[in-house]
Amino acid sequence: MPGFAHILVTVDIEDPTNTERELERARQLADASDARITLLNVRTPRSSRYNAYLPNNFDADEQAAHEAALLKWAETLSGTKWPVTIRVRVGAIAGEVLAEAEAAEVDLIIIGAHQPSAISRLLGSNAERIVREARISVLVAR
Repeated sequence: MPGFAHILVTVDIEDPTNTERELERARQLADASDARITLLNVRTPRSSRYNAYLPNNFDADEQAAHEAALLKWAETLSGTKWPVTIRVRVGAIAGEVLAEAEAAEVDLIIIGAHQPSAISRLLGSNAERIVREARISVLVAR
């Protein structure tokens, strides 16, 4: 199996079960190939019409909360030999994961798979789009 230099791990801060599986796979692969790891969380954008009802610092506070959650997950990887970085992006999940993978020049994306809902069966899932459109290897942790 070829080694990896940079692994991108998607983190849904509201889904610790999938995140634990993803991070365990990342740890194993990083240890085997001396890869660095980037943890990525994608925040869902809010419609501008709701901004009037939110405090002025809502966006900054939400960004800080997501970064703090990622830092806690990064601490669970503290035993790896290579650095772990975090990134929080805002936008459509699949598009932001693919954009970050390209921008950061990663060579493996690790994503978690949720149980499909009726709507995702009709419209497709983020994991499916990432697997279909990625130009690099994608590992779906189950």
